[in-house]
Amino acid sequence: MTDTRTRPWHGIMVATTLPLREDLSVDLDAYAEHVRWLIANGCDGVVPNGSLGEYQTLTDAERAAVVHTAVAAAGDGARVMAGVAAYGSAESRRWAEQAAEAGAGSVLLLPPNAYRADEEAVRAHYAEVARAGLPIVAYNNPIDTKVDLTPALLARLHADGNIVAVKEFSGDVRRAYEIAELAPGSTS
Repeated sequence: MTDTRTRPWHGIMVATTLPLREDLSVDLDAYAEHVRWLIANGCDGVVPNGSLGEYQTLTDAERAAVVHTAVAAAGDGARVMAGVAAYGSAESRRWAEQAAEAGAGSVLLLPPNAYRADEEAVRAHYAEVARAGLPIVAYNNPIDTKVDLTPALLARLHADGNIVAVKEFSGDVRRAYEIAELAPGSTS
């Protein structure tokens, strides 16, 4: 049986597109309709505020409203993995706390991306965000962040108890096998 506390999601989680009105305000009604449509058409869950998407230009109120809308439209918070990337660990933790309060089941988190963080800084970043209490899926996107979450580092983050899975976007699919060997049980 899958532990829903550490793995609340399953299947296909879709990074959602956020509809905007002509005046560039967020169209939450259209977004809710889109989330419902995705779920009704076979997606198992959604990822609002994707880590390299339009969230960077949203106000705090808009960003929070997007997560609340996704949870309500999905009908089950376990179906929502909120993106909580930010320039600092404290801000990412606040977004993770907001996601927890909104009822999201997990969060997606990039490493620190305003600078080329070393291993110590990456581990401290994930530890800080883990304080929010939601399962964290690490997002490895070294092309955009310039920080590579290597299989060995991911295994350490998993052993630290700060991540439960990884969205691997390095371009090397073989890494999944390395991660599985270094951190058994982390890839299921």
